[in-house]
Amino acid sequence: MGATIYYRRSTRKTLSAFPAGLKMIAGSSAATTAQNPRVTSWNCGPLVDVANSGEIPTCPNGANLRLHVRFPSCWDGKNLDSADHKSHMAYPVGRSCPTDHPVSVPAIELIMKYPVAGGTGYQLSSGGQFSGHADFFNAWNQQELKRLIAVCLNAGRHCGTRG
Repeated sequence: MGATIYYRRSTRKTLSAFPAGLKMIAGSSAATTAQNPRVTSWNCGPLVDVANSGEIPTCPNGANLRLHVRFPSCWDGKNLDSADHKSHMAYPVGRSCPTDHPVSVPAIELIMKYPVAGGTGYQLSSGGQFSGHADFFNAWNQQELKRLIAVCLNAGRHCGTRG
């Protein structure tokens, strides 16, 4: 098992840093049907000809099952959290933030990699195959976060590392 986390651009607007203490949840631990594919999806990796799906696919030998969870990247500009940990955030529409969530922040994508082929009989510990979700709490050093956003994401440069 492993994970990869990407910070990306999802809007055309210049990105702002997450404010210190921002909290959010992507996906739903209570989902009993497939979630919106822009929030969660399953696949077998980029080198395998198995389409993204809301359901756990069966991966060919040598491929690992992957769960993608994508966080919203538009903030209301005021609230660090909300009662449902979601309402203060929104997903972009057409690469633009909605007017009630005007601040564009980095889009986080979490990819969990499972060393199994998938198929029937597998489920997440949160219940079933549809309950994919993740939490984010901004505890970044704000100065370093702002620097990375400026020199990487806003400059259109890939600054990633693998670990």
